[in-house]
Amino acid sequence: MKQLLLVGLLLTSGLVFGQKDISLKKKFRGYYEGTIPEYSMQSNGELHFVSSANISITIGADVVQVRVGDNEMMGTYEVMFKAEKYFLLDVDIDGQLANERIMVYKKGKKLSRDGMFPQPVSTLKKVKKKDR
Repeated sequence: MKQLLLVGLLLTSGLVFGQKDISLKKKFRGYYEGTIPEYSMQSNGELHFVSSANISITIGADVVQVRVGDNEMMGTYEVMFKAEKYFLLDVDIDGQLANERIMVYKKGKKLSRDGMFPQPVSTLKKVKKKDR
């Protein structure tokens, strides 16, 4: 009985840890651009307004480049899961404490980025090389 339980545990752990990594197909990689909407934040009891900013995200085979205004950040990503309508990416930006989440939609050639609080969600559209 103990041997059967041991074999069952080994098979179960092999199934759990033997999952394939999900990769982002080449057609979803590329250059996306959009705008982060304006928002407000409270600091030291004062309300500050932040104006909108241009943002572009370039997704490569295993790296992501995020450009907000004149600031450029690089990082790596991992596909957390693949849903029916989108891929969810967990982006680890060099020098940031928290990871960002990017949803790459399968239809419509767009993505949405959940910025760090208090930044609102921004939607970006894919841009072809000739239109940049």
